[in-house]
Amino acid sequence: MTDTTTTDQALRDRGEAALRSIIDGDNGLWIGGRPQTGDGDQIDLISPSDGTVLGSLTAAGRHQLDETVTRARTAFDTGDWAGDATLRTRVLRRLADLVEDDAAEIAYLDAVEAGKIAVGSVDEDVPDVVANLRFAADLISHDDGRYLRSADGWGWVTTVPAGIVAAILPWNYPIAMLGWKVAPALAAGNAMIIKTSEDSTLSALHFARLATKAGVPDGILNVLTGTGPGIGAAMGLHEDIDVLTFTGSGPVGRSFLESSARSNLKKVSLELGGRAGYIVDADHAGDFTAIAADIIGAAFGTSGQNCTAASRVICVGADDERFADFRTALIAATEALTVGDPFDPATDIGPVINTKARDRITTWVDEAVDQGARIANTRAEVPPTGTWYPPTVIESVPDDSRLGSGEIFGPVTHLVRCDTREAAVALINDEPYGLASTVWCEDIGRVRWWADRIRVGTLAVNGYSEGTEATPFGGMRQSGFWGRDNGPEALASYQETMTVWVADD
Repeated sequence: MTDTTTTDQALRDRGEAALRSIIDGDNGLWIGGRPQTGDGDQIDLISPSDGTVLGSLTAAGRHQLDETVTRARTAFDTGDWAGDATLRTRVLRRLADLVEDDAAEIAYLDAVEAGKIAVGSVDEDVPDVVANLRFAADLISHDDGRYLRSADGWGWVTTVPAGIVAAILPWNYPIAMLGWKVAPALAAGNAMIIKTSEDSTLSALHFARLATKAGVPDGILNVLTGTGPGIGAAMGLHEDIDVLTFTGSGPVGRSFLESSARSNLKKVSLELGGRAGYIVDADHAGDFTAIAADIIGAAFGTSGQNCTAASRVICVGADDERFADFRTALIAATEALTVGDPFDPATDIGPVINTKARDRITTWVDEAVDQGARIANTRAEVPPTGTWYPPTVIESVPDDSRLGSGEIFGPVTHLVRCDTREAAVALINDEPYGLASTVWCEDIGRVRWWADRIRVGTLAVNGYSEGTEATPFGGMRQSGFWGRDNGPEALASYQETMTVWVADD
C-alpha cells in the first residue's frame, strides 16, 4: 500500500467516525456545550457525489432558538468570556491547535456532504481557519485602547463586545467561512449562534465539539441545524440578537436588513454575490500557459461555486494573433482538468452542491447557446450519478441573457475580448456587483493604472487571490453591506465603541 493510499484511508476512517458520531445520535444541534436533537423538520443529508442519503438530522424548532439565545445571553452576561481577553486568547489558540489536529475529519465531512475536494480542504480550508483563529487571538493580545486629554478633562476610547452574534453560513466553504465569522466574533468577546446551511452542516457541528474541548465556555458557541426560511428568518427577527452576519444571496441579505428594521435594529453585516472578472492585459502578459493555469483555478475551483470565481475572462488587446494564442491556452488548460471523486488526490473538480444548482447552471448555459453563445472547449465526461456539471468556457454570451448578467455560481466562465483597457474597466465597474476581480499585468506602472480605476473590494494582481487572514474581505455596491470578514476590520464588526470621559475638577 502506498503512502498516498494509506493517508487517504486514514482520512476516510477518521472522517467516517466523526460523521457517525453526529448522525447516529441525530445530534444536529449544539447548545450550551452539549449535543441535542432538534424538534423541527427532518433534513436529509445528500451526497452530491453520488446522490446517496448519508443520514438525516432534525432541524431546530423555534423554541430551541429561543432557548439557545437565552443560554448565550446568560453565558455572555454572567461569565468571564466577555471581559477576559487573556482567557479568550488562550482558548482561541488552543482551538486553533485542535482544528489543525482534526484536519482529516473536517475535510472528510466537507467532502462527503458538500462535494469539496478533500485534499483542498486539508491544504487550504482548514489552515485558513487555523490562521484566522491565531490572527484574532494575536489582535486582542495587544489592544490598549486610545487615551485622550483636553483642557476640561481626560478619558479613553475602548471597544466592548456587541453581545449575541448570529452567523448564518453558506454551503460552499463550510469550515472556511465558519472560521471567518467565528474567529473575530469570539475574539471580540461575544457569544455566538451559528446556523449552518442545510446542505453542509456537519463540519460546524464537529467544530463546536472542538470549541468546547478547547475551553470555550458553555453557551458561548452554539450551532443550530435548520432551514433559511425557518430558523434563519427567525434569527433575523429575534429581539435579543445584537449582530447578524450573513454570507449568501442578495435577496436573502436584503430580507435581513428588513428584519433588522422590523425588530431591534440589530447590526447586519452582509457578504453577497459577485461576478468577478479576470482581466488579462495581453500587451503586458508573458506566459499564456501559466496565466491560463491560474485562471482555471479562479474560474473552476470549488466547481465555480465561489462568490469570487472568475465567471468572466477578459482579454484586452487588439492583436488577433495574441488573442488566439491566449484562447488556445485557456481551452487547453480547461480540457486538462480532471472531474471526479472528491477523495481522489488527482481530482481537480468535484460536483455542484445539489440538483437545483445543476439544473439552474444547465438552463442558463443552454439558454445562452440558444441565443447565439458558443461553447469553446470539449467538455469533460461527468459521472452518471450525483450532481455534476463540466468545466465550460463559453463565448459570445448575449448581455441580456441570464448568463450574461447574473451570477452563474458554477463551473462556467465567459471569454470576452476588449480592444481597450477602458472598456475592460467598464465591464467590471458597471456591474451591480463589486466583490473582487483579478488583473494580470506585468508592467508595474500599468498595474497602478488598473488599481486606480477598478472598484471592487479585493483586486488581485498577477495571480488569483482573496488576500489573507490579515486583509479585509467584502464587496462594494450590491456585493456587500457594512462589515468586512478578515483583518482587524472583521473584529470591529463585532464590537461597539465606548467613550469614557472624566471631567477635571
